[in-house]
Amino acid sequence: MLNRFYVNPILPAQDGDRARRFYRDVLGLDLLTGPTDDPMVFGAANGSSIALSEMPDRVPPPYPMISFMVTGIEEVVELLKARGATFQPPAPASFAGVEGRTSGDVMDFGPAKSAFLEDSEGNLIALNEFLG
Repeated sequence: MLNRFYVNPILPAQDGDRARRFYRDVLGLDLLTGPTDDPMVFGAANGSSIALSEMPDRVPPPYPMISFMVTGIEEVVELLKARGATFQPPAPASFAGVEGRTSGDVMDFGPAKSAFLEDSEGNLIALNEFLG
């Protein structure tokens, strides 16, 4: 039934203006709503989007609520760091039974690689690349 409808994740923001700058200027997403609208909606590839709403009393969960499926993850990480993004150091983990190997800010699981950045509001964002 819901497979015909668009999915739009919503993340909390402590400070709407700060979040708007981060998602627009650091992540490079397209602001689809007005310059001061709340909620604010940002566009990404293939019509996907992320909404943020100012909710100063909400604490983001300690795990990613969104994931960007990327190619060339190492280059994407470096480009985002140059724009001011902060990545969390990879922690020991496994994926599909494969222990990950750390390479800088990227965890390499063989068939997949992952990196995790924190937005300006404390939300954790995953970058994932599937290699085969």
